Amino acid sequence: MLGIGAGPGEYAAGIGQLLGDDGIDALTVYYSEVLGGDAGAVLEAISAAPAGQPKPVVASVVRSDGQLPAREAPGVPNFVFPESCAAVLARAAERRDWLSRPLGEPPRYPDLDPAAARARIAALLEREPAGGWLSLDDAEALLATHGIPVAASHRCGDLERGVAVAGESGGPVALKADLAAPAHASDIGAVLLGLEGGPAVRSGWRELQRRVAAAGQEWTGAIVQPLVPPGSDMLVGTVNDPDLGSVIAVGLGGLQARLTESAAFRLPPATDTEADELIDSAKGVAAELNGLRGSAPLDREALRELILRFTLLLAEVPELVEADLNPVRCTTTGCLVLDMRLRIERRRPTGRVKTW
Repeated sequence: MLGIGAGPGEYAAGIGQLLGDDGIDALTVYYSEVLGGDAGAVLEAISAAPAGQPKPVVASVVRSDGQLPAREAPGVPNFVFPESCAAVLARAAERRDWLSRPLGEPPRYPDLDPAAARARIAALLEREPAGGWLSLDDAEALLATHGIPVAASHRCGDLERGVAVAGESGGPVALKADLAAPAHASDIGAVLLGLEGGPAVRSGWRELQRRVAAAGQEWTGAIVQPLVPPGSDMLVGTVNDPDLGSVIAVGLGGLQARLTESAAFRLPPATDTEADELIDSAKGVAAELNGLRGSAPLDREALRELILRFTLLLAEVPELVEADLNPVRCTTTGCLVLDMRLRIERRRPTGRVKTW
């Protein structure tokens, strides 16, 4: 530590000695001008001392009036407050860690059918030039072109058809009101689980009709799905930013998507490492996958693959401007999309990305 009267020479010698120590990786240097001092000369000495060595040096050299001294040539970064020195070194360390992380592997899936995805979008836009929300069948077919697993769903316009489909499933079913996108049946509590047998399905059907009417919605029928294994519900989606293009969202799904702010947003991941970073940045999702409160860990690899397949679909069909795969049921042995909302619109010319 230098005394209050230390000048440029003492600072240069002290910096040289400290930077030669293998136990020191970076250095912050402080100087407050006192009577007879020369802040400008001290800053020049601090800037010259670390030349030729790789360790970062930042300074807080302040004149007696509280201002930074003028400088005639580039040198070490100089800040008014010591806190700024610590902050800039922290940012540098974070960037070094980011640059040093494994790059990962880009996804390669032999079962993708990009031509079918493009052809389906073209046909949909020819039929409806303005685009819009896709029907359940069209949404499932589009996801299928990229191998995204979707739970079997059957739209039933009348009660007897619903009872028949439930009976053919051979086990308990989920019964959901068939609402026009982007509405979710769960928003109005119009989802019933574990119905088995004709009487249960009939009773559930009438209850859903009542709930839909009470919410002021139009009843068009119900969706019957075989009941899937228990797990945790996630959300995987996208929105389109005017400057950045597609942005991927991952978070807790189902009703939890409304109750917590756990979703993370990033540019589409290009590798498995980037997909893992996206998952880990959604803290609630990462906690569920790791096994929350003693429960068994869920299939992170399956969720990662679903995200990467979805990313490849977005790259192939940029007309897909909004999507909400919610819930995505994650279990110990896989992931399955239980419900989805997909919206397309004709692709617009891409302008230059905004710069600041």
